[in-house]
Amino acid sequence: MRLARYCLEYKNMPVYPIPPKRTSIHPFVGLLAVWSLAAFPLSFVFPFDIKVVLYLALLAIAIHVLRSNKEARQSYGEMKSVTLAFGLYAPYSLIGIWVHHGVISSADNGVHLLYFLGIAACFAVIPSRRIFWCGLSAAAMAAGALAVYQRVGLGIDRPYGLFGINELGLSGSIKFGMVTTVFTLLALYAALDSCLPRRFRFWHAASALAGLAGCLAIASRGPWLALFVTGGAIIAVKAMQLDRRRRLIAAVTLLAGTVLFAALFYSELHARYLSTIAELTAMRGGDLNTSIGGRLVMWKAALTMFLAHPVLGVGMNQFGQHLREMVALGQAPEFVAIFSQTHNEYLEALATGGVIGIAYFLWLLGAPLTLFLRQLSRQHAAGGNTAAPAGGLIVIAAFALFATTDNIFDRQMTTSLFAFLTLGFAVMSVHRVPASASARDGHAEQRDRETVVNL
Repeated sequence: MRLARYCLEYKNMPVYPIPPKRTSIHPFVGLLAVWSLAAFPLSFVFPFDIKVVLYLALLAIAIHVLRSNKEARQSYGEMKSVTLAFGLYAPYSLIGIWVHHGVISSADNGVHLLYFLGIAACFAVIPSRRIFWCGLSAAAMAAGALAVYQRVGLGIDRPYGLFGINELGLSGSIKFGMVTTVFTLLALYAALDSCLPRRFRFWHAASALAGLAGCLAIASRGPWLALFVTGGAIIAVKAMQLDRRRRLIAAVTLLAGTVLFAALFYSELHARYLSTIAELTAMRGGDLNTSIGGRLVMWKAALTMFLAHPVLGVGMNQFGQHLREMVALGQAPEFVAIFSQTHNEYLEALATGGVIGIAYFLWLLGAPLTLFLRQLSRQHAAGGNTAAPAGGLIVIAAFALFATTDNIFDRQMTTSLFAFLTLGFAVMSVHRVPASASARDGHAEQRDRETVVNL
């Protein structure tokens, strides 16, 4: 009887919820993460060996965050397609190396993507996204200033920053143009963000102007295309949100700025226009030994390789070897024998990986694109902050356009930039921040953000 009474009393006892295990991160870790992430973009402009310190610091922070913060670990599940796309690149590369008897160094990009996939966890715990955006604009300011200094102060026709030059001469300039363009576009978006306080918008606007000047000084046509298309889309979207009077003011300001920059960089614009006309004229006369003509020859060669190896391609990083074989057989002109890439990432994937290669590359772009579009729609409908998914869309759009005229995965710098920004914005996108908190900063969150900004 006593046992039955105890069981009845136990059954009727109120059930209290078990408090969840605390997964908060120490404020110092959050501060270290945000300042490290804000400084990291500068390593793409000034690629000194000291950047290893940032690499190791972010790796240590990411390991700590993944061990102690459940929400950071869950973010990888919330962006499952992106996680798989970036995480499987290393095994995909190793399988390709094994199938085509390639060199192990071809797995280098896969290792870098895994690293940035790991440190993306740091974006889940940063206490201030404004500081990170200021770091992006600082990179635009530094890149633009360096490019203008090399062009005006040192008299370098095609500034290449600290990327150096190779035997082909202009590879460093093109990659420097890509990096400068990405940071300039992000600074432009931040400058037009009406939710930011005026002092932040002034900083982003100054950085965007410096970055734009740098892009014009570098005079690389591929980055110009991305700057024109993506930058135009950003301005158009922001203009649609203005009333008629402010839209008119913005149009006049944009026109005046365009005329001013055209006057300041007339020689660069005129020189690139003349060189383009000269190349097209030479091609019409049958001379393909030009920048545009050489690309067309390599694109045709890439399609030929794909048709010969439609499923698996010729092997990662083996386009140059097969191109030289085509030259020896008289199937391609001799002047392209010095090249090792197609100067088109889509055709590179098609030629070196076949149908599987192009499908994987499109997944690498499409998975984050889908995530950013979905999060942008959701957060806009919920009144949340849309800066992270919008920034991610800008990065994907820029690199997708870069890939039409040059390779983006042939250098560690541009590969790392793509992975760092795409994965960072992806993690921030799945960690939603209400618009009221990001724009007006209420109560405790406001105090935390002010503490960080004042440091």
